[in-house]
Amino acid sequence: MHYWKKSCITLSLSAVLLSGCSVFKDEPDTRAQRQHVNLDIPADLSTPRQPGKYDIPQINGATGEVADKSPVLVLATATSSRITDEAEKRARVMFERNDLTGELLPFLQTEIRDYFAAQNIELMATDSQDLSFETDWIKRFRTEGFWFWQDAKQLDEARYAISIDPKPHGRTAIVSVNLLEHRYFDKQAELSKAAARDNEVMLLNGLINQISVAEIETAIANRDRVQEVGLEPGLNKAGEPAFITTQSIDVTWSQLEPVFEQLNFTINDINRSVYTYYVSYKKPSRGMWSSLMGREPPPVLPIADNDYQIVLQRSDAGTVINLLSKDGQSLSADTIAAAYDPFVAAIRAAKVEL
Repeated sequence: MHYWKKSCITLSLSAVLLSGCSVFKDEPDTRAQRQHVNLDIPADLSTPRQPGKYDIPQINGATGEVADKSPVLVLATATSSRITDEAEKRARVMFERNDLTGELLPFLQTEIRDYFAAQNIELMATDSQDLSFETDWIKRFRTEGFWFWQDAKQLDEARYAISIDPKPHGRTAIVSVNLLEHRYFDKQAELSKAAARDNEVMLLNGLINQISVAEIETAIANRDRVQEVGLEPGLNKAGEPAFITTQSIDVTWSQLEPVFEQLNFTINDINRSVYTYYVSYKKPSRGMWSSLMGREPPPVLPIADNDYQIVLQRSDAGTVINLLSKDGQSLSADTIAAAYDPFVAAIRAAKVEL
């Protein structure tokens, strides 16, 4: 009896599950036959309101131009360039003054002229302040044929206007590019409105890239420039030989550690309250690999391997750097004079301002 009951229950559950598939799932032909049904409104009743907020309007005539590719985007690759608006429909970009541009307006004027000069395209200023320019015809060609039988066929040519809009404070300026004229010699080269904007943006991106390259060249020149060192040999208030820098005592204190590393000093202890470093010196040795690679030898001080004190003092000129023995005795004037060049070399190698 028990086994019979279990079998009946199992069969009943199976039937319910199988029938559930048809209950919760429409047949494909039933879904296909569904149609919109209009309500039949009796004559004595009013028609219910049907808001047309989401109705698709009927369009008569041509649908207008439809772009078949993504628009060309303004690429602000220069460190000084900024996109004015993500939804900007005009070909323009803003430039900000920084350490690589210097005076912004002369920098932009020079780079715009250099860009077209490098491509042998004539650029004419249309105002007395050199803020508006017009280009000569810029031609595009298509290469046809193969190898020795190649031939360049001109597709079109265009003229552009470039304008610079500097702000009164002189820190920013907007550069815009506008298409003035376009002539095509191949029907496929005819420009739509979207294609005309793409050509404007491509020319603007070329100008931005020119400015980006100029910034990189300036950065390389600044990196390779010899570091100016203001450190000078002199005397402290007690008339003892020392080094004098125009930097404040706090700035000098914060920049000495990388100099010590270049000179092969080891810091044993410090006393910030009296601006004193307790160091050990050991003459550096030039390794074999450094010699083979042609690297400059490390600066060597004219002092013995021993413990020393380096004490900073405020002065009217800036900061006095005293080199003392471990007992606090000032080193000789000849030693300080001979140590000047190694100190200057270490400051330049550490790229600090002293």
